[in-house]
Amino acid sequence: MSSHDGSTPSSDPSTAQSSQPSISMSSGSRGRTDLAWGHCREAPELSVGCKKTKLVCLYCVKVFAGGGINRFKQHLTGAKGEVEQCRKCPPDVRHQMLISIDI
Repeated sequence: MSSHDGSTPSSDPSTAQSSQPSISMSSGSRGRTDLAWGHCREAPELSVGCKKTKLVCLYCVKVFAGGGINRFKQHLTGAKGEVEQCRKCPPDVRHQMLISIDI
């Protein structure tokens, strides 16, 4: 029998946390806790010369130059107004975004 306690380094929560990469955010970024961030990407390559980073929809590749994540959620949900509805957004994602807007 070995004197080892049988646990592996990866099963220890304290070491697993420290070995995971942290989320990289620019100094001006706030926490990205909204579920909608998982359905778009920031496009700094399209934002050259602009103050705000543009967002790109992962489903239809529409570029958003302003309005932030709330406007992007309106795009996913198909909310009436100034934003064009995403025609390629899966129904379950649309429903999830509708719930998050109502909260």
